[in-house]
Amino acid sequence: MEAKANSAKLRVERIKQERTETVYLSIFNERFGVLEVLLRQLPKTGWVDSLIVDIRRFFAEAKIMLDIKEVPPLIVPIEEALLQRNVVDNLLPRLAERFPERAQELVRAYHGMLTGKDLDSIFIEAFKTLEEIARAITNDKKFEFDRMNLKKYFPLLHATTHETLIKLAGHRGDKGGHGKSSPPPHEIRYLLFTVCNIALLLLDYPKNSQ
Repeated sequence: MEAKANSAKLRVERIKQERTETVYLSIFNERFGVLEVLLRQLPKTGWVDSLIVDIRRFFAEAKIMLDIKEVPPLIVPIEEALLQRNVVDNLLPRLAERFPERAQELVRAYHGMLTGKDLDSIFIEAFKTLEEIARAITNDKKFEFDRMNLKKYFPLLHATTHETLIKLAGHRGDKGGHGKSSPPPHEIRYLLFTVCNIALLLLDYPKNSQ
């Protein structure tokens, strides 16, 4: 009976997938196509720019991995292929299984970068998430990325990796909280990519060695 139930479940899932590919996908393509045409017909004014920002924000909130190139308006897949692959396809499913709230925080930081959010706060929020992941893994609510804690909880990581983590923490520099200037915009993508890679590194760290 159990085998038959599993077979029926797989058959239902396959039918749903086929319907998604044959029916819903064509509807989505059609509607996005209409949206793209409308954006191209609208005059280039401030309110249209605001509309595009709102649409990007909607994409982010709905977890739709699309972006809008503005000249001319063109709806395209997000071009951050390497970052997307590491965040969406690799990190997030594993992170969501153990720390779902932290996974959502990284999604918000990632999409905030793409939708024009204040860059001063993006890295700070992402790094705070990374700290919370480390604190949950180590069971140390006061954990910070300094030499003492890294040697205590992650001794198997190479010394150069320790230095990378310490230097990354040094980038955290909102003017109000740390007296430093935050990273410039061209560094945000690299830093967010690094945060996500470190989160993977922490998730992969052998549990019995901490």
